[in-house]
Amino acid sequence: MTDRESFAPLVFFEYDHKPGHYCLMLSDNHMLAAEPVFAEFGYEGGGYGWAGVARSAVATQEAGVGERVSFDPEAGMFVAYGQDAPALRALGALLRDALADPAALRELIAAGDPEWFD
Repeated sequence: MTDRESFAPLVFFEYDHKPGHYCLMLSDNHMLAAEPVFAEFGYEGGGYGWAGVARSAVATQEAGVGERVSFDPEAGMFVAYGQDAPALRALGALLRDALADPAALRELIAAGDPEWFD
């Protein structure tokens, strides 16, 4: 099961090799448009920056989701994963909205702990 539409440009999928384990992924080419917003705060808009946004989103808007998902960012990719598909879908909606709305992204970055963006 792969969903490329609901949270576009993020992709939600179930691992083929591990049924019941899910992933939410954002690749580097989809991060480029948001880089200027990250730069306003002195951050880079790569995978680690998006992990900071994700932590801020779950801390401020989806209490409890952060305990049900894990993050595995790289410089050019953001990945959230876990066994709780509804939690990952909730996070996907928040990140999709932040990607589409620079003001919402600014709010999430401003609300986040600077250590989350390293």
